[in-house]
Amino acid sequence: MNQGIKTVLKIGTFLAMCVSAAVHADDLDQFKATTPAQRAAAQTAYMKNHLALTDAQIPKISAVNQKYAEQMEPVIKGTEGGLGKMLKARDIQKSKDAELRNILTPAQFENLESKMDEMREEVKHALLKD
Repeated sequence: MNQGIKTVLKIGTFLAMCVSAAVHADDLDQFKATTPAQRAAAQTAYMKNHLALTDAQIPKISAVNQKYAEQMEPVIKGTEGGLGKMLKARDIQKSKDAELRNILTPAQFENLESKMDEMREEVKHALLKD
């Protein structure tokens, strides 16, 4: 997978899943420089490749990713402190998960949760290294 997409997904998952906001400055700056459309496209591409989305699911997933990438924009680029951002990101992610649950099959949603857990672990390990 393209390194830029991986970075966007990792940091997006990182924020959305309420892990500490202490990321490398370069990665955070790179992430903040992306647009909601770029983040949504990266998320959709990732889901398409890893969840075996059907042709009918792809436009629905794309719309959900775009909607929530736009909602996440003020959180990502805002000046609020880490805890406030984490709480807002968690609430947005809960709403997104509810919509995704209605589009994905139970197996796909479980796979998505598993992939997100893996990404969270990768981010934690990367943070603990430094």
